Amino acid sequence: MSVLRSVAASALAVSALTVGLPVSSASAADAAGTPARPGRASAVTAELTLDVTLLNAVDVPVDVSLNRVESPAQRDGAMLTAKVDGVDGGRPVTLVKAEVGRSVAKVDEKLASASVKLVDADVHVPGLPLTTLLGLEAMSAQANCPVDGQPTADVTAPAKLTVLGKSVTVGLNSPTRVDVPAIGSVDVEFAKKTVTSSKAAASALEVKIALNPLNLNVAKVNGTVTVASVSCEKPVAAVAPAAEVSSPPASSPAASAPASAQNRAVPKAEGQGEELAYTGSNGTTVLAAGGGTLLVAGGAAVWMTRRRRAAHARHR
Repeated sequence: MSVLRSVAASALAVSALTVGLPVSSASAADAAGTPARPGRASAVTAELTLDVTLLNAVDVPVDVSLNRVESPAQRDGAMLTAKVDGVDGGRPVTLVKAEVGRSVAKVDEKLASASVKLVDADVHVPGLPLTTLLGLEAMSAQANCPVDGQPTADVTAPAKLTVLGKSVTVGLNSPTRVDVPAIGSVDVEFAKKTVTSSKAAASALEVKIALNPLNLNVAKVNGTVTVASVSCEKPVAAVAPAAEVSSPPASSPAASAPASAQNRAVPKAEGQGEELAYTGSNGTTVLAAGGGTLLVAGGAAVWMTRRRRAAHARHR
């Protein structure tokens, strides 16, 4: 009988441990929030980035701009002059002259935008004071980056454009080349745009030049002239962290329940089936598991008893 009691006790212990093991657990991590990020916008009416080579082979860099602004700002200016060392006896060189030149950049929590307007403008380069590199009647560019929409970039073509005194019709798909004997070549690209899901940029004209003025001590001029350039980046609204997901509280365990089974079962009202917290299973499933364990233990006890009786009969 001592063996039978041992087997039954072991079965009950295994059953209690089976009931006490959790079937599943709920866990959730807080989603990290993101802070708000202000938008950005910039605009420049005209910009010249040139490498001027003098007759004595000295290189003089020229990097100047008219009405360059960063958001939020507005600037009006119709003339751009620069002093280029070694050119025209050190006198200031007029590079841009216009009737109207305006750059505007704005940013708020809903929109970042930039715009440029240029009217009746002439653009010159060092070494060619009497020859207009670019002549245009009117040109504008606009970039918008709304917080809840797709960024856009738009350019208005000039009603009239001349390059080194020649009337030019710019193409939309590729640069237009203008060659002038004894002076050099100019490549003009109209409405260069870049648009992504968060940014937009455009330049009304981008002009690459390679000239040989041989005037006012200037041997060569190479570089880029950009007219009506705008860009923007959309603002980003703040995202609050997701609320922490918490597990449902478990009711107090029964006094006779083993330590490993505590905080696992939640009793329901009288007359309703018992449910397990975290799993959603009812009490019938747990009792069936325990009953199955006890049946196995009972079968083992019967087998042990029969074996002892057979051994006792052989020794008679």
